[in-house]
Amino acid sequence: MDTLKENTMLVNFRVRIGELQHIIDKYHEDRLPEFYFYPNFFTPAWIYESQNEYVKVILSELAPTSYKKRVLGEEPLEIYKDLMDFVSYKYGRNTFVKTINNLPEEDYSSYTKCYYNKTNSNSKYHTYKMIYWWLVVLALDNDLYNKYLDYVVDAADIFGFTEDMISDWCVAVIYWLNGNDINKNCDLQLKTAEGNRFFINKTDIDDINTKAA
Repeated sequence: MDTLKENTMLVNFRVRIGELQHIIDKYHEDRLPEFYFYPNFFTPAWIYESQNEYVKVILSELAPTSYKKRVLGEEPLEIYKDLMDFVSYKYGRNTFVKTINNLPEEDYSSYTKCYYNKTNSNSKYHTYKMIYWWLVVLALDNDLYNKYLDYVVDAADIFGFTEDMISDWCVAVIYWLNGNDINKNCDLQLKTAEGNRFFINKTDIDDINTKAA
């Protein structure tokens, strides 16, 4: 019974990861069908140190290393090797849509491919996703928290986060890990315009100021 309960909890956690990633991606790609989402473009090597089962689920969903081609077969995904590689202006990377417990898959749909380049206007939302999930990992794994909190804070600074933004992202992490769903109809209370836009798609300044008051 304990094993069954634990496995069910992991399945539920996996589903919730996919649901949240879909919601956030859907704000930026409205053609995205239900249940589809994009993996993250970069995952630091230190996250793979974790033995936490929930962290391993995050990795399996958001950090795949290969994708299914249009024709039969798999190909390695283009992956940034480290943070310096990610923040450089040298080149962009492609990833492809996926559903939970499946590899990303290339097809002929207009939404199938997602491209990251630091110079793109929507590049910030990809870095916002990464910081969010890294903070989730730190909340789940105390050893990683003690070793790599400074890494995440420094990366957030590179990505343009303010202290209030970091605070909002931490609030969102706790809210979600407490079992609450994040979407435009939730009661998540955030201070910054960036947080309100990213997590709940609030763009009206009066709505944002009301929440922050």
